[in-house]
Amino acid sequence: MTIFKKNVKRRHFVIFFLTIAVLILAYFLLKPSPDSYSELDPTDQKMFDELTLQYKTFDQSADKLWTSAYQYNKEPLILIRSNKSKYISYYIYLINTSKWVDTKKYKKINFPGNPYLKDVYLAKSLGIESVKYLLPAAFRYTTLQNKEMLAFKFYPELFDKKIYLDFNYFSLHEAFHLYVQKNWIYDKDGGDYIENYPYNKENFDLLRKEYKLLDEGLEATDTKKLDSIMKQWVEIRDIRFKKWPQLIAEKNSEAIEGTAQYLEHRFSDLTAKDKHFNTNEQGKSLNFSQALELIIQNKPYHEYLARQASYDKGAALGYILDKLDSSWKQKIEDSPKHRGLTQYEILRSRYFK
Repeated sequence: MTIFKKNVKRRHFVIFFLTIAVLILAYFLLKPSPDSYSELDPTDQKMFDELTLQYKTFDQSADKLWTSAYQYNKEPLILIRSNKSKYISYYIYLINTSKWVDTKKYKKINFPGNPYLKDVYLAKSLGIESVKYLLPAAFRYTTLQNKEMLAFKFYPELFDKKIYLDFNYFSLHEAFHLYVQKNWIYDKDGGDYIENYPYNKENFDLLRKEYKLLDEGLEATDTKKLDSIMKQWVEIRDIRFKKWPQLIAEKNSEAIEGTAQYLEHRFSDLTAKDKHFNTNEQGKSLNFSQALELIIQNKPYHEYLARQASYDKGAALGYILDKLDSSWKQKIEDSPKHRGLTQYEILRSRYFK
């Protein structure tokens, strides 16, 4: 009898949840579509404000973000309005897709006086492709008319600057993976994750030296001094790679995730100036040596070294290479037919022929 009652309650809860979901979806499907920016709700306006800042920055300074060849502001983008759980998708914006998608059947949204948003359409559905957007993931790579595009979900909380991920940086990062790194294979077959990471004193002591040199390299402005610092950095890393060969994956994650993170930092430099390489749980900025000590002294954080630490390390190496080798962004370009050089490999080839 008790089990029966529990099943009835569970069934009523499911029915109630589905009813609410259907009502929400019906509201958005039957709701009149906006014609212009002024008719959008505050969350959508905020999203387009930030997208405009992204596009403007790329239009004016693409070479300072990555290279002039990467025109993020001209790449197609699908933005899906959803709720925080990302389960419910309300409607879809197609941006810069008219070259590949027949947009005549969708509602054009106008942005008077905004030269960066001329190709924006609102769709209630994209047919069978929309079914994939019901999955809770924040983003996915989707294909429309044989063109792979970034489909990114947004919701009110994504514009709360107190959270770890926000729209500006998160969308730039994932778009970079698709539009710049599509053919890179540094991470093929999990090659960017370190299995059996050596969480031991010997490795930690070497890491302390390596991180200290990374801090010094970021501060150095004299090329001769910087070369001396980074040569030592390469030597320390060579010791680690020789002793624990599995650590070679570290250079791959620095190449894949570090460059995407580099783009985030460069965007911050040109706009909000609010992004730092390392922050603790209270949001305080730390240098690399301080961040490493925090990790070493807290065992639950050790796993961070297996991959996540490479995001900021790879980005920092990009800043250092900006001072040493203006062609490093071309050298790191990777594909099955033309293997690139990771940041570590570019530096190593500079000092050891």
